[in-house]
Amino acid sequence: MTKWTVEEAREHYNIRGWGLGYFDINAQGNIVVRPNNKSAHDIDLKVLVDEIQGKGLSLPVLIRFSDILKASITNLANAFQNSIEEYEFKGQYHGVYPIKVNQQRQVVEEVVRFGQPFNIGLEAGSKPELHAILAILDNPEALLVCNGYKDEAFIRLALMSQKLGKKVFIVVEKLDELTLIDKVAKELGVQPNIGFRIKLVSAGQGRWSSSAGEYSKFGLNTTELMEALEIAKNKNI
Repeated sequence: MTKWTVEEAREHYNIRGWGLGYFDINAQGNIVVRPNNKSAHDIDLKVLVDEIQGKGLSLPVLIRFSDILKASITNLANAFQNSIEEYEFKGQYHGVYPIKVNQQRQVVEEVVRFGQPFNIGLEAGSKPELHAILAILDNPEALLVCNGYKDEAFIRLALMSQKLGKKVFIVVEKLDELTLIDKVAKELGVQPNIGFRIKLVSAGQGRWSSSAGEYSKFGLNTTELMEALEIAKNKNI
């Protein structure tokens, strides 16, 4: 029988493809993680799991590595900044993390903390998410983007947050939202920051192609977008 080598295991599981320097296989054949991929120090996940079980905890467990999150945020922000400088782009990059991706408080707090140097903001897709963000996002330069279904209470909370100094952007997905935003904004005396979610005419290929482009259930089509711009212009919002 041919002896299975560590290098063969790396190739078989394509660990260099998805590990990105953070994950590898050691001489014992166990998966190891290097939370800081510039460090020679690694953690044997098999040993770690054995220790966890030895303390009486049952599997499965969720193991989170803050250093990987920090490195990912830094790499993303630097990639955009390098491209901005290379192509002499006159705008700015504002990263925003949708908390629906992972709503655990510790994760969201770390995104805010590690993203502070890059003004990374947060996105709320519902009123409960907006409440959660308001308790965490303390960077006055970071964006707070409001997406998803918006009733009057959601819009009111968003605009009150703007009045308190948050950089709030409400993304319009349906025409009737625009009228509601205008109503609440005038009641509160706030000039709202508005974005528009649009349906692209062209659709990509792949798994979601049948629900993309003009078949998308979210966003404004070209006619609705022009109507929305006219409404915004007439209402001075």
